[in-house]
Amino acid sequence: MFPAAQFGERWAQVVKAMQAWLKYFVGAVLAWVVVDFTTTAAIGEPARYYSKYMPALLVFYLGYPLVFCVLIYGFGLGGRGLFLAMLAGIAVVELCFVRNRLLLTPPICLLAIPISLGHYGMVTFLPKWVVERSFRKNRKWAAATLSAWGLGVLLNILTQFASRH
Repeated sequence: MFPAAQFGERWAQVVKAMQAWLKYFVGAVLAWVVVDFTTTAAIGEPARYYSKYMPALLVFYLGYPLVFCVLIYGFGLGGRGLFLAMLAGIAVVELCFVRNRLLLTPPICLLAIPISLGHYGMVTFLPKWVVERSFRKNRKWAAATLSAWGLGVLLNILTQFASRH
């Protein structure tokens, strides 16, 4: 094969990988915004929440998906490795930055940990399954992720409502 033809094939592979990377990044950022809005005080008082936390939120909204883009498309991480990286992401974000004590406080941690897995699964795995068109193949995991996220949303709405009355 001629070098020019090899270059053309390689270039096509690079463009395809970039498209997947960009689709994942955009999907993960959107998922992060939805998860954050629906599972925090933003759902009750968005202006107050975003004015208080926005510079840091922007770093999370863009940084977490960017890190996982590199892990998935740069290092080829998937499956168990990606799940372990997600667990590390949960530990860093929730324990170090947010200082979410619910993840470490028994017995509430028995509810907080699965909900947290659902939240981060939405940001980490759902965009990947959409980009790779493997959502149907992973429908049981997707259902579990969406259910845990839904439970978190419900509890957040109840908490926001209860705190106002």
